[in-house]
Amino acid sequence: MGEDEIIGFESLKQTLVYWNVDDYPIPVDTTDDLDPVFGDILKALHVMGFREGSMQVSLYDEQINREGALVDWTLPESETYGACFYKVPDITWYMIRDSSFYRAGPVNYFVIAKPKRELHRVLHCLQSRRHNVLLVKPPPDEEFLFSVASLLENARFLGGGKPRFKELYVSYASEYDMCFEEYVDIPEDVSKTVDFSERIQTVRGPRTAVFLDAVDCPLPPSSTPDAIYHSISSALVERYFSDNITIWAYLDDDDKKGSALLGGDKTWTSRIYFLPGGDKASRRIRMLNDMFLLARDSPQWSSYDASLVLFADQFIGAGYYINMLQRLDDIRYHILLVTPTLDINKPETPQWPGLLLDRGAASFALETSKISEAHAAAEEEETPKKLDTHGKLGT
Repeated sequence: MGEDEIIGFESLKQTLVYWNVDDYPIPVDTTDDLDPVFGDILKALHVMGFREGSMQVSLYDEQINREGALVDWTLPESETYGACFYKVPDITWYMIRDSSFYRAGPVNYFVIAKPKRELHRVLHCLQSRRHNVLLVKPPPDEEFLFSVASLLENARFLGGGKPRFKELYVSYASEYDMCFEEYVDIPEDVSKTVDFSERIQTVRGPRTAVFLDAVDCPLPPSSTPDAIYHSISSALVERYFSDNITIWAYLDDDDKKGSALLGGDKTWTSRIYFLPGGDKASRRIRMLNDMFLLARDSPQWSSYDASLVLFADQFIGAGYYINMLQRLDDIRYHILLVTPTLDINKPETPQWPGLLLDRGAASFALETSKISEAHAAAEEEETPKKLDTHGKLGT
């Protein structure tokens, strides 16, 4: 599809606007009154075929080292739009959250930002899940005025094409509510790398999903992917986790040894997948996003059958990210956070990763508590205690 090709389009679903004010500042003459700008965005969306008639605007700036999120809900609102301002380490988690929040979806995304690596990836993930994604791409080195004409000229679908309204009755049938997704099973294909670029396999009932930072928590040297999977899965099953286990390991971009595991054909049989994570801060953001994509694709409605086991040292003491993990617990995913330390992070030993699970784990079942403290008490007893699937200690 050509970048400038005109595409007949119509959608009656909610439109979410994400505007990075660092990339594209609010025009100086409108900083005290955003009504004209929001009005022009609505008019442009109407011309492009977004006919629901209302929108939610999220203005934001990103500060990767922020300790928490600041949300200002005092921006002006009207019958046709609502608005808020975010100061957050990264906006992509909020985009994924909102893809599930509006159940009468799929919602539309209108993004005014320069697509950095993780933003670009997440937008493609959302597009593959049937959300319409529209990007504003102003010419470089030009002030963007946010007029109706400039928005129409510079807005493109992700992948190319300019939408323009055309009545498409057939589109209504394809815009069924997202709640129907739970009735659509996605089959498993073990030959493919599951990287969240599309909706993942449907899993009903108990499961264990492992997210492992392979830089914080190095993998056993000279081990094959199948051997690594066997070591981790065996240790989890011994501690009463579900044996329906999938593992995602995140590598540093400069990991020359691990680069052979990225991309290309998957030549091993087990459910372990190696994904590019970037630097330390980027890995934390991507892992969190992937956990919420999994939660979006496999919602838990009534129980804690599903466990998420996270091996990383970037979450303990980081209030913002701990809060994100608590949100997963709130939607009925049992979370186990395994923090490697020098005395227990020994992948070359036969005790790996059991030692990590016994002495470095913290559960969010009711409140964040160090399981390592309970392990010390358990050592004094004749019969060792193990971790059950809900992060509680039992014989």
